Amino acid sequence: MKIYLDTLPLRTGHQIRGIGRYTEGLLEALRAAQIEVITCADDLLQAEIIHYPYFDLFLPSLPIYWRKKAVVTIHDVIPLEFPKAYKPGLQGNVNFLRQKFSLRFVKAVITDSEYSKQQIAKLLRIKLEKIYVVPLAANPDLKLNNSSSLKDVQHKHRLPEKYILYVGDINYNKNLPALIKAMTHLPSDVELVCVGKNFREKPIPEWQGLVNTIQEVRLESRAHFIRNLGAESSADLAAIYHGALCYVQPSLSEGFGLPILEAMQCQTPVVSSRRGSLPEVGGKHAVYVEPKPAAIANGVKEVLSWSAHDRKQWLSSASKWAAGFTWQKTAAGTIDVYKRVLA
Repeated sequence: MKIYLDTLPLRTGHQIRGIGRYTEGLLEALRAAQIEVITCADDLLQAEIIHYPYFDLFLPSLPIYWRKKAVVTIHDVIPLEFPKAYKPGLQGNVNFLRQKFSLRFVKAVITDSEYSKQQIAKLLRIKLEKIYVVPLAANPDLKLNNSSSLKDVQHKHRLPEKYILYVGDINYNKNLPALIKAMTHLPSDVELVCVGKNFREKPIPEWQGLVNTIQEVRLESRAHFIRNLGAESSADLAAIYHGALCYVQPSLSEGFGLPILEAMQCQTPVVSSRRGSLPEVGGKHAVYVEPKPAAIANGVKEVLSWSAHDRKQWLSSASKWAAGFTWQKTAAGTIDVYKRVLA
């Protein structure tokens, strides 16, 4: 089969976000599976299937092709779950109607989790039998090096001795104000490290809300932001994960939650909210809590109370669980969808 994969996310700001990582990982895995993947738009007409690996609710990202079978990946519909926090405006609403119309001509929808499947069916009114769940996988380049490199990374990024970690964006659904407030329930020698390119001053409500919460609870000296990991980003991120007391995912909802798998892969305990798809991703290998400050803090305290033996056992089972998510499986699930469409 010949597949045209739209690689636009690799040429935009999405390149360093989840959509970009998904597009790149899928492209490499499909080619490794001996699938002929076309990425040049000039050769699009040679393809049997067109695959759009992203879907924007409020921008016209999905064209209508009358003569080609199309597949689209919709990672989540979180803005529709929290309409008061994600206001598209007049043009966004017009684009949303257009996007919904375009979906009528798509042969299959791929999504990351069973939770997202149900939400897509409900909020976009797509038949369940048209939606296929194909889980993602962590970046295989996130690997631990020797202990000396861990110390180098700690020094390079001025990491505190004891810290809990968050990796990702600052969107409303990430629930970062609750994570900030949770710090007030933890010992004063435990600090917070947040990694992500959007942890910088921006004229948006999410950033201002984060700053206001930090000032409100007087956490300025205990909150540390890492915006740019530099050229050795995978090695540095793996070391930052591994050095953390635990990784915390406080989200109100997620379509998947890759950092949970990344943390497990880097031998780091996970405390996660039990909302959205997160229990699907973490299985029985995360400490689940309600996405509220005191509950999040109690989850962290539970991890801190583990003996060295308990921590080792937990990390062993969690890393085995994370190893079950691979890009080879993602490619195989995607190819199965292609075959169904061609049939």
